[in-house]
Amino acid sequence: MLSRIPNFLSISRIGLAVVLILLTDHLSVRGYIATVIMLTIAVITDGLDGYLARRWGTVSDCGYVLDTMGDRAVHLALMLVFLVRYAFHPVFIWLLVFRDIGIYAIRVLSKDWLSKSRQMRPIFLLHTTCLRAWLGLFLLRDAFRVFTGSDVLNTTSFQIAQYSIISVTLLISYYGLFQSFGWLVDHDHSSL
Repeated sequence: MLSRIPNFLSISRIGLAVVLILLTDHLSVRGYIATVIMLTIAVITDGLDGYLARRWGTVSDCGYVLDTMGDRAVHLALMLVFLVRYAFHPVFIWLLVFRDIGIYAIRVLSKDWLSKSRQMRPIFLLHTTCLRAWLGLFLLRDAFRVFTGSDVLNTTSFQIAQYSIISVTLLISYYGLFQSFGWLVDHDHSSL
């Protein structure tokens, strides 16, 4: 029974992402506080699922995939909410989602992707950190709008900061994708 708790925590973030989209479509004090609470829960479950799986010796490939799906569900939910709220170009979301589709395709095609991906962990963590910083800037802008009643961060310099962070995020994520794709090419060449 204990072995299922980490996977349940990962899966719970998928449901949390749906609730996030449903409850935060309009910017209000209540909606902002609900968003912060849900993100706090998501961060706690993200740290706790891996910790418990390692502590109880229940680390598995399935758990790894569920954890990633939970993270991506929350990230995508926030991107969709902010896309509607701030009308940035949807190509950024498309590029991030396409990268994830590419990574999952490589996982399916490469039998040793999981073992090789461990050497890429710093790249994946940097990608996730940059993506979360980008999303955090939207939350900061929301906070100013909700609590001051004005959009003081609607400035060129703030937008440059946001576009810089998302550009770095995309460069890092596609570097990781191309590295992973290289493993498939190397495998195909070695099997000839």
